[in-house]
Amino acid sequence: MAAAGFRQRCAAWTLDGAVLVPASLLLAWPWLQPAVARWGTACSAILELMGERVAAAAMAGTPPMLLASGLLHDPALREAAAALHGATWLAVAPTLAVFAALGAVWNVAGERSRWRGSAGKRLLGLQVTDRAGNAPTTALSLARHLAGAASWATLNVGHALAAVPPDRLALHDRLAGTRVLAVAGTALPRWAGYWLALVLLATAAATLWMVVAGAAAASAAINSGFERLP
Repeated sequence: MAAAGFRQRCAAWTLDGAVLVPASLLLAWPWLQPAVARWGTACSAILELMGERVAAAAMAGTPPMLLASGLLHDPALREAAAALHGATWLAVAPTLAVFAALGAVWNVAGERSRWRGSAGKRLLGLQVTDRAGNAPTTALSLARHLAGAASWATLNVGHALAAVPPDRLALHDRLAGTRVLAVAGTALPRWAGYWLALVLLATAAATLWMVVAGAAAASAAINSGFERLP
């Protein structure tokens, strides 16, 4: 056994995520639905207010730099931004909490089984061990899962450490004292390469859609602001 490659670990994690994310959304839906409605209301409020401010500034011939400064220091916009920030966390928190709890059960149960890893790792032939190569204890598996928060908190820099040879230890592996191993010389299966390409394509498409939708919403808000001018 040798340290698992970064692409192998990415493929395994995204396969697990393909199960855990939809399940978390479904379980969190009773709390998520009203939170998303509040987020939509807060988002519409700040867009409407910003559209009015931009339209009024444009009609007054305000230079762009002064307009930007005015928007940043506008008390009403600050209040609306704070409301949107709070609504965003209320919308995200239920799913994150369920995802963390479900992921703990998923990962700890998998690592304590004869697979020594989650279902995604099993499909890629990966195993989680302690530094000596032994099966992790329940406490160690749970510590590894909890330490994963540090890898996320670093904006995935902690996960990227798994690409650094020779040990290829992610931040949460370093904190928990674990390793992810694969049979030495094992290449990423072709189907897993296609899966990763599909995930990257879907991520890029979702990002592009959000940018385009955001730009369209901002443009509509500004046009609406002009229409409301006296």
